[in-house]
Amino acid sequence: MTSAAPAGVLAGSLRLGGTVHGVAGHGTAAGHLAIVVTSSTPLWYATRATGLVALVLLTAGMALGLLTSVRYEHQRWPRFITIGLHRSMSLLACAFTAVHITTTVLDSFVPIGVADVFVPFISGYRPIWLGLGAIATDLLIALTITSLIRARLSYRTWKLVHWAAYLCWPVAVLHGLGTGSDVSTRWVLALTLLCVGTIACLIAWRLTQGWPSRAGLRIAGAITLVIVLIAGGAWLMAGPLKPGWSHRADQPSSVPAAQPATAGLDRAQVAGGGPARKAPQAQRRAAPGDRWPSPPDASPFSAAAP
Repeated sequence: MTSAAPAGVLAGSLRLGGTVHGVAGHGTAAGHLAIVVTSSTPLWYATRATGLVALVLLTAGMALGLLTSVRYEHQRWPRFITIGLHRSMSLLACAFTAVHITTTVLDSFVPIGVADVFVPFISGYRPIWLGLGAIATDLLIALTITSLIRARLSYRTWKLVHWAAYLCWPVAVLHGLGTGSDVSTRWVLALTLLCVGTIACLIAWRLTQGWPSRAGLRIAGAITLVIVLIAGGAWLMAGPLKPGWSHRADQPSSVPAAQPATAGLDRAQVAGGGPARKAPQAQRRAAPGDRWPSPPDASPFSAAAP
């Protein structure tokens, strides 16, 4: 999905005759560069930003949950602070996830409906990766509801749902890496890896602190953790970090080739190098039954290309 860039960035790109991430540049016969804007910038920025913030908050909530599970406390850090922060981070993660979902549904660049948000793998746009996001959302809702009505549930039921909801974090990470177009941006990738590294270290620490009488279980857990990290790194290098991932991300062969960046614009505006503007919304909608083309591998957080 592409977005408009600030005017100063566009001007600099025009002077250099280059392109801007999130904006397509097309040379014309007169040597001008037509700037093609293909999405609604505010919603695009809001979707990406709230998704990243939600990931950070989910990571903080899971980290605090792991600390709570081993009853960690210090003279200067009582246990009730850890529990309180864990609940607060979880609620904040729900709030930012709600905004993330709302902006995604409202942005009409890709056809993502309300049902796609909660029912996994039914979306026509990147069904697997968007489906993982739906699973993470459902687990987060289950975690929130059971925490709010904890007094009415048996401890065993609450604990079962609570531990199952911890799957929300790794599923959310895969959703962000698989469906996001910012993964190749250095600071976004660094932030994601920092979140993964934090949880991996805490899980390793949890394995050393828990189940002292079950050495076999701890060893199996450590081996599983190492295998998951190696497999995840290999998939990341072979998939999302490779050019063209947004066009290969779980799209069946029946999906038509990606439309050119000029799609949705008046032909005269592109050919003549005039100011770019969107065509009417009705002209930009996909035909019934068509899948929407994937956005290019560009991030709204990236700077202009040299």
